[in-house]
Amino acid sequence: DIIGSHLYTMVPTEQCEAINDAFSHALTGIAQRFEIEIASRSGDLHYVDISFLPTVVMDNVVGVYGVVKEMTALRHNEAQLRIFQRSLEASSNGVLICEARSDDFPIIYVNPAFVEITGYELEEVQNRNCRFLQGPDTDPAQINDIRQALVQQRDISLTIRNYRKDGRAFWNNVFISPVRANDGHATHFVGVINDISEYKDHENELAFHATHDALTGLGNRALFEDRLQHDVDLARRHHQQLAVLFIDLDEFKPINDTLGHAVGDQVLIHVARRLEEAIRPSDTLCRFGGDEFVLLLPDLDDPHHAQEVAERLLLELAQPYRIDRHELYLSASIGIALSDEALENPAALLQQADMAMYKAKQQGRNTLQTFTYDINQKLTQRVTLRNDLQEAITQEQFELHYQPLLTRDGDIHGFEALVRWNHPVKGPISPGLFIPIAEETGQIIGLSQWVMERAAKDFLKLQPLLPNHCRMAVNLSPMQFHRPSFLSSLRKTLEVTGLPPTALELELTEGTLMNDTEAAIDTLHALRGMGISIAIDDFGTGFSSLSYLRHLPIDKIKIDRSFILNIVESSKDAAVVQGIIALAHHLELNVVAEGVETSAQQQHLLALNCDVLQGFLFAKPMPFEPLTHWLA
Repeated sequence: DIIGSHLYTMVPTEQCEAINDAFSHALTGIAQRFEIEIASRSGDLHYVDISFLPTVVMDNVVGVYGVVKEMTALRHNEAQLRIFQRSLEASSNGVLICEARSDDFPIIYVNPAFVEITGYELEEVQNRNCRFLQGPDTDPAQINDIRQALVQQRDISLTIRNYRKDGRAFWNNVFISPVRANDGHATHFVGVINDISEYKDHENELAFHATHDALTGLGNRALFEDRLQHDVDLARRHHQQLAVLFIDLDEFKPINDTLGHAVGDQVLIHVARRLEEAIRPSDTLCRFGGDEFVLLLPDLDDPHHAQEVAERLLLELAQPYRIDRHELYLSASIGIALSDEALENPAALLQQADMAMYKAKQQGRNTLQTFTYDINQKLTQRVTLRNDLQEAITQEQFELHYQPLLTRDGDIHGFEALVRWNHPVKGPISPGLFIPIAEETGQIIGLSQWVMERAAKDFLKLQPLLPNHCRMAVNLSPMQFHRPSFLSSLRKTLEVTGLPPTALELELTEGTLMNDTEAAIDTLHALRGMGISIAIDDFGTGFSSLSYLRHLPIDKIKIDRSFILNIVESSKDAAVVQGIIALAHHLELNVVAEGVETSAQQQHLLALNCDVLQGFLFAKPMPFEPLTHWLA
């Protein structure tokens, strides 16, 4: 097809001039060689190598011998090699190539990223085995895995701890793969390495925060539960005993509230360090949040060892804390739970220790308590009672009983409203049992509101039968009294029920007034301004500070029944009562004696000039209907 055609017909027009120049030079006897791109009949481009060789006869150039060689595949391969080489050089992953057929798999090439990651130059690693990257913390099992993969000529991918030239360790995500010849045998190995130290550090940091407390660095609940399961299993196999100590700081909240969370956080850090210093390396100490710490003591030699540790911790925690310019004092309540062979659920130990700690709180704090099943039974009863209490408030299962207060002359002075709970299944439940629970749970607010409203309505029904000076006395809970909305809520109740403020008397304990005394005094002044009478209930059983009475805008004190019980037989009790009455009268306060049960007690109190008497001798607390008959 091309016989008789000119070469120009097969090459691009712009290349004709260059070809013509090369041909002209060949005619002068100088061989020429160049490469051009031409298109085939189908339009495909081809790289060709053209040589123009002069044909010389008798020293004369008589023609040109042209040789055209197909170079497309070769040039394509060369281009690919350049791309591959540039890719290796530009890659952020380190690459090394080893000889597979030589002993010890010597390195023949590393790319710039390998140099950047490891610090080793190509000249330093050539002909060496890659084991120079290994160090003291490199896992021997992983080294063996790599060795086996090389021997078996197979791929392997793993994350291994390697070392840089300067000795610094790094986490290396490495992939090694064989390069095979046509016969299937490996001629080389290509290793790709990637420094993932930053990712690994971040991963470790996340894992740490998932199992540790950010403030103190101690383990958290997740870590504790994992260690507890492990240590319980271990103790069961070796027939050992372990203990869980639940440690709760006493009165930590006031530190946060008064000095701020920054100081509170420093206290918690100091507590954590003291606890750490007082335990064994094999023990597990965790913070559950707030001011709660939990300690796991494995492999106990003796069950009493747990109690000894708890006693030591109580002493350590009681030492003063110096935070900035503050010197602070704390105590703790510790509950102890001991494992036994019958333990099925390790988490039960934590629950038992928590119950025991709660019992320690009830015993006055700064003490320890070991869990017993009696504690479990009582706390279970409390939980059940708390649930029943909420239902009782919702369904109004409560009723009020009223106990009269009499003057020295036997006239009606007023009534004290006392709440009673007759459970539909369990029968009557003592206020001494359900009132503290209602205080702890906050249910006392709803219950107190109901008491106030019912007492007001009942008193209005009784008023036509009573002297003008009579009042209805209602006990106030500390939570109710210290609520910011207390005064506004009380005014609304009086408005809704129609009870005059001068017909209401509020009874508070000494402890209620001692908490935030300045605010309490302001509230008392507001109550007095409304015309409401204030009485200090159970006087003598709380702080027993007589001096503070002169600062309080109150009208009356009620001597606790514990002093009245033995007033006839005990000269000391009689002296205390006499002193209280004398002081109160000097301060122009009325005095009520609670728990008067005998005529002898009555006569003794009258002789001491007690103003008002209350007790079973005159009348027991009674529901509204019997009260109306009693009055009649």
